Amino acid sequence: MKKIKILLMTTISLMIMSCEDWLDVNASSQLDRNELFKTENGYGEALIGVYGKMCDASLYGRELTFNMLDLMSAYYTTAPFQTKGLMYWYKYAYADPTNTEGVSYCEKYIEDIWNNIYTQIANLNSLLETIDDNQSVFSENNYELIKGEALGLRAFLHFDLLRLFAEAYSIGKDKESIPYVTKLTAEVTPLFKQESVIMMILEDLENAKKLLENDPMRLGSTPDGCLASLPSGSYLSSDKIQMWHNRRFRFNYYATIATMARVYLWKGDQVNALRCAQEVITDQETKFPWVLKTNLSNIGKTTRNQDRSFVTEHIFALNMTNLEELMDTYNFDGEQGMSTGWNNLQVNSAQKSAVYENTADLRYLYWFEEYGSWYMISKFYQNSSVARYFQERVPLIRLSEMYYIAAECASITADGVEFLENVRNNRGLTSFALNKSMSKEELESEIRKEYKKEFWGEGQLWYYYKRKSYTAFSAHMKNVDFFTFNRPDTEESNAGRN
Repeated sequence: MKKIKILLMTTISLMIMSCEDWLDVNASSQLDRNELFKTENGYGEALIGVYGKMCDASLYGRELTFNMLDLMSAYYTTAPFQTKGLMYWYKYAYADPTNTEGVSYCEKYIEDIWNNIYTQIANLNSLLETIDDNQSVFSENNYELIKGEALGLRAFLHFDLLRLFAEAYSIGKDKESIPYVTKLTAEVTPLFKQESVIMMILEDLENAKKLLENDPMRLGSTPDGCLASLPSGSYLSSDKIQMWHNRRFRFNYYATIATMARVYLWKGDQVNALRCAQEVITDQETKFPWVLKTNLSNIGKTTRNQDRSFVTEHIFALNMTNLEELMDTYNFDGEQGMSTGWNNLQVNSAQKSAVYENTADLRYLYWFEEYGSWYMISKFYQNSSVARYFQERVPLIRLSEMYYIAAECASITADGVEFLENVRNNRGLTSFALNKSMSKEELESEIRKEYKKEFWGEGQLWYYYKRKSYTAFSAHMKNVDFFTFNRPDTEESNAGRN
């Protein structure tokens, strides 16, 4: 991989995980890195810096959640696109060599994704390079927790790169895919076959799991300041929410297990995918309770507890303090209203109803707001009267996904239906039970419907379609090759692969 400038955070408040307020430091400055890693708080700050950069619009702050990936998933099939950019993604212009303008437009975004994710991987490697020799600066078991978090996050980021830049595992496991970068070096990291990358991802996750066994989120204890975004006395305590809940903003123990479930499912290992999903499900009642109906019926009122995005079910989320700015002109975004730009991601009433089938569905009821004669996603809506615990976040892993994985991997179809019904019943569909005697093919169809209902605005539907090599969702999806981004030209030339 080409040499990437490392971004190290030198000044940031541990009060709030900001997506903006940290400084770029030249990678060649060993002194700066040594200063940062003199204390456990310095290590905590470096991690917060990675999360902050993950909030960038080029990554999970926009393109890898509600914009690019959702457009390619054909959520917005007849929306009145006002910019060519939205249409380019919707029609997969990056895969059409005759559309030179579209290819050029998309390639820049794709290159930014590649470069920015690898930059954060480099930041993590910078931390991991020094942490073993600096164990003496840590109190209690914070060394294990911070190292585990960094290893798990490194695996998570590599896996998303793999899902974007490699073919589905079922057809590309023996083909070259991406570099798996584990060292802070200017040397070129070779491309690994996908099977090898999967093995390295799982190795990092297994090591992270062992290190995170005493995660405060798992134990139900109060984390140190270097392990959580907000100290005691913050809005969490004022809303009588235990401090370990804030570990959802960090790559915690359960995020590690949930990512392992994703990876095993991607490679077709249903036994281990089911095992990992069930480990999360086992602790679900105390750690990830289903959204409270009271916090939904409060939506639109002046009460503090309005849970539009079902935050109690978030396993791993990013705290985006500038979420309203990121979503402006795209979604139903906040009290300030839309600016004059036109990037609106909209659906009409018929499209919304076609996805949800039943008006009793809580997602149908609470995840959309009318905008003229259209509907816009409102699950991330920002309202100053609402407790901050219920806003400024975008989930990267949800509890429901573990149930969907379990449903797909269950050896008995009726058990799979039961897993699926757990989600549906908590989405208001108890009166519309599925047939437990349905065929495996029918169950797969119901799971696909659930992915589309659940992950609007979060990007996960695209990865589902790709994993299943399912192309029937879009008239513009010509073949499975369209699922895979090409590695940037600059990467190929700088690494000497051309």
